[in-house]
Amino acid sequence: MIKKLSLATVYAIQAVSANISLRESKSCKFVIKCTSGYYIPTLSEVIPEELVIRITQLLSRVLEVDSVLEVIDSAEVALFDGSLISFLWGYSSRPLPKGFRSTGYSNFSNLRDVWYEIFRKITEIVKLVKPLFIAKTLRRSYYIDILLSEETPKEIKSEVNDLILINMLRRFGKLPKQPYILQPVYITTDKLPKPLNSLNINLSPLIPMTVTYVAFNHSTQPYQVSIPGVWGVDELVDIISSIYTYSHTGYPDPLRVVHSKSKLSTEEFKYVLYKLGLNSIPTGRELLGEFL
Repeated sequence: MIKKLSLATVYAIQAVSANISLRESKSCKFVIKCTSGYYIPTLSEVIPEELVIRITQLLSRVLEVDSVLEVIDSAEVALFDGSLISFLWGYSSRPLPKGFRSTGYSNFSNLRDVWYEIFRKITEIVKLVKPLFIAKTLRRSYYIDILLSEETPKEIKSEVNDLILINMLRRFGKLPKQPYILQPVYITTDKLPKPLNSLNINLSPLIPMTVTYVAFNHSTQPYQVSIPGVWGVDELVDIISSIYTYSHTGYPDPLRVVHSKSKLSTEEFKYVLYKLGLNSIPTGRELLGEFL
């Protein structure tokens, strides 16, 4: 949660991970990671609000991978909300703003430090389990050139994405109504978006990655699934079919559960402001009134 107030832009992040097993339904382990902070403009530095949002998004990824590392004991698969590219997005050598403050994550001096922390910890996770990055919205499409002919005008290609094309094929009976997995594509470093495709960094074992689309039931839209490494169709079927049992609603239930638990209430955000010393200013005006 991020709120822009007259005095500062305040953020509070809560990441929740869970270790859920059908074999032992009563033994469910939850880990919650939290941080908060603010950005106050200074006379010498005023930054766009988009940069503050970008920094908080990176910090939220740090918390997410931190919490996953604490719950993956004996797990075989780890589910993430968002594409692998979205977790690797945001690399920059730009220093953190002087007026930016964070509780618990004060050792970062620039965006690159935060990015490396995310990259390093995802690399650790890959060594322990098979991570599945499941995206509801698309940052990048990979199937347009495969599904559309070379003669298709660029204007049309620019107006569609993978999901639009896949849903059209499904309606026209070109794809099955029941749960399915699309033939995967393999993304190498040169196919990554800028600046990831030009970094002088060894991105293995995360890149190359395997990308496919999965429909978990007959009525919901397919979701983009990206997995570090190169996986064949049979291997993908084995990995992804293991979570069908958890996906009766058309979306993996473990992700749905942690989503609901990660939301911050208004009362919790009030408490964050109080702990940060931003619940009031010398004039006595309540900052809370600006967004309640």
